[in-house]
Amino acid sequence: MRDEPAAQWADRREAVFIVNPTAHNRPKRGELQQVDAWLQEQGWRTTWQETKAPRSAIGMAARAAENRCPLLFVCGGDGTVSEAANGLAGSETVLGVIPAGTVNLWAREAGLKLKPLKAVQAAVHGERRRIDLGRAGARYFLLMAGYGADAAVTASVSQRAKDRLGATAFALAAAREALRYRGTRVRINADGEEHTYRVLMLVAGNTRKYAGITSITPEARADDGFLDLRIYRGRGTGDILRHALATLLGRHRKSKKVSYRRVKKVTLEWEAAVPVQLDGDACAESPTEITVAPGALCVAVPAGFTSPLFSQPPLA
Repeated sequence: MRDEPAAQWADRREAVFIVNPTAHNRPKRGELQQVDAWLQEQGWRTTWQETKAPRSAIGMAARAAENRCPLLFVCGGDGTVSEAANGLAGSETVLGVIPAGTVNLWAREAGLKLKPLKAVQAAVHGERRRIDLGRAGARYFLLMAGYGADAAVTASVSQRAKDRLGATAFALAAAREALRYRGTRVRINADGEEHTYRVLMLVAGNTRKYAGITSITPEARADDGFLDLRIYRGRGTGDILRHALATLLGRHRKSKKVSYRRVKKVTLEWEAAVPVQLDGDACAESPTEITVAPGALCVAVPAGFTSPLFSQPPLA
């Protein structure tokens, strides 16, 4: 199996589905059965799996890649999609998404349909693109790595709160953190250029959308071999509120307290370790190195879909 030429196995009609049964806004079982029935009518062989615990989607996706499955779908939120991307990194298996979860930023970035059957049909009949992944320590991220205030918000929102309140849970946590987060002095080396700032929030973005309501790195391209680094400087509630308002209005790029550059590698040194979130999930560690992994992931997008997020043509 491992020696089988790529062109030969890529023509196989096989798809693996990873379903997060606890995801917010998840599709009804009947909708997923409709997906399975349609694929089988088209001659596809399908395998369905449910996640049992955090990070279990990583192993599931890695096994699909090892078996050279041509197409893997994730039915879950950005956290589950991110786990699957970690399992698929460096492989030829194409990642498709059935939108679920609180926001699902990747589905919005990639123009994916909300209805499960429409999303699967768009992937099957759509285009393949090879995009970058970011890496923070030992873990890849698809969307962004966030250090500081936004990660503190993420860490303070429980799964129960997500299930009950959805995006409102994050809004309430953001208001709470704005009153108490004070920032940390950080030495930042970005591709050899070094600065020391008091950082309220640092985001290394591979994509553009943020929290479903704004964009912190609107310049980002997911396939250019770079990450987009935006650093918010300051030391308390006033600065946090000013940064938040400017970002919502799209004016943060002109702020004298916000720095930006495109990077391949960032190293961080801090007085006290800062909270970290990767693709919207709290990270137990505080990785001190962020790098880009160019072209590490193949993704499915609808045929003819165009976006400034992509700078390269679809794969043949």
